[in-house]
Amino acid sequence: MSLTVEVFLVRADGDIDILETPDGACDPAGPERWRTRVWGSRAIRELGARFLPALVKGDLVAPEEIPAFLRECALVRDGLGELAARTCPADRTADQHARHIGARLSGIEATALRAAGIGGGLLIW
Repeated sequence: MSLTVEVFLVRADGDIDILETPDGACDPAGPERWRTRVWGSRAIRELGARFLPALVKGDLVAPEEIPAFLRECALVRDGLGELAARTCPADRTADQHARHIGARLSGIEATALRAAGIGGGLLIW
C-alpha cells in the first residue's frame, strides 16, 4: 500500500471534495510504512517539521496551512541527506534513499502548489 497526496476543496457545508489528480501529475507520497519510518520519524521532527510527522495520526493540511507546509517541505529538502541517513532501510544506500525521498517530496510539493493556486488543502493518505 502507498501513501498518496491529493488536493481537496472545502464545501460550504464544511465537508471536502477531493479533486482528480491531473494527467502527468505524481501523487505517491511513499510507501505506507513511511507514515512512521520517514514522515513521522524522530529525524524529521528534529529537522523542525510538524506537518509531515502529523501523518502518524492524521492526514489533512488545511488550505490556510499550505504556505507553512511548503516552507516545511523546503526545510526537509535542506535536511534530506541527514533524514535519509537516519531512516535508510537495509536494502539501499543512503544516497538511493535520499533520491527516493526527494522524488516523493517533489510530488508532495507540486501538489501543495496546485492546492495553493486554487485555495485548497492537502489530503495525504
